[in-house]
Amino acid sequence: MSHQITAEELSSAMGLSFAPTEQQWRSISAPLAPAVVIAGAGSGKTTLMAMRVVYLVLTGQVLPEQVLGLTFTTKAAAELRHRIESALARVGALQSDAGVETIGPTVATYNSYAAGLLTDHGLRIGHEPDQRVIADAARYQLARLAILGHRSKVLQLSDHLPTVINQLLELDGELNEHLIAIAEVVCFDERERAGFQRALEAELAAANRATYKAPIEKAISAIDRRAELLELVSSYRQHKSRLGLMDFSDQISLAAKLATQCPEVGAAERARYPVVLLDEYQDTSVSQAKMLAHLFSGPKGAGRGHAVMSVGDPNQAIYGWRGASVSNILRFGESFPTLQGDVPVFALSVNQRSDRR
Repeated sequence: MSHQITAEELSSAMGLSFAPTEQQWRSISAPLAPAVVIAGAGSGKTTLMAMRVVYLVLTGQVLPEQVLGLTFTTKAAAELRHRIESALARVGALQSDAGVETIGPTVATYNSYAAGLLTDHGLRIGHEPDQRVIADAARYQLARLAILGHRSKVLQLSDHLPTVINQLLELDGELNEHLIAIAEVVCFDERERAGFQRALEAELAAANRATYKAPIEKAISAIDRRAELLELVSSYRQHKSRLGLMDFSDQISLAAKLATQCPEVGAAERARYPVVLLDEYQDTSVSQAKMLAHLFSGPKGAGRGHAVMSVGDPNQAIYGWRGASVSNILRFGESFPTLQGDVPVFALSVNQRSDRR
């Protein structure tokens, strides 16, 4: 049965020497519904997430094993897990009435969570669960093999092999992170190239001005380079498929495909985890956000209003180079709408980490 506790009681139960600030308490005690916490640098977001879980457990709103926390690095996941489990252990929430240790919350990285989904449900979309995930060094070697074994003409790209390898891997990752198929890019580029070609021919037939031709020719050259690079990406992907390999960006895009095409997976995950905490949400990619929205909000409102709290700071978004989209946190309410009204936005604006100096 649900009951209320004060900020001071929560702090005392967790053995903390300080009570949460008024800003923190609003987030900690928020109702079980979608919410966003904009947490500035050093403002205590990890402490807030731990206190949020303990508050929900102590007030009887959720069991420890019904909480899912996701973050980016294994180090951050380990810290968040330790904070939460230590706090829950202190209040006795990880032991049954008979003194038997119970299951705690699930805290993982976004990628490891996606990997678990594919292991459990991948066959629904034809994904074999025994596919091996390769790290950067193996990706580099595989891309090199794909390039050296490529038989079509390559006229526009650099003749410096390491440069082309890096460009191939970057484009492959970007396609996965944004859930764009190679065929879509080819179709788009062909249409745009035709437009640039018409503009170039019109200029050649008219004034033939070098300053007008240069940007058009540059655009056509960029499209032609990308066409060659897309062929190499296709070859690289064929190598991965033939060898039964995938990389981390494949993992997320496949999990997004699973969540999109199999709504029953989302229904199962929402039943398993009534409470979800998403750390550093400003650094999630398009594919990660799509996976999470389909799992924990659901298509056509099936999971609308699920208790998902994202924590992050648009001003600390640093991973745009690898597909992260800061719009995910700025437009969180569109992906995770409430049952009624707007998604509340809480702020943590006081730096708790630094002293006055």
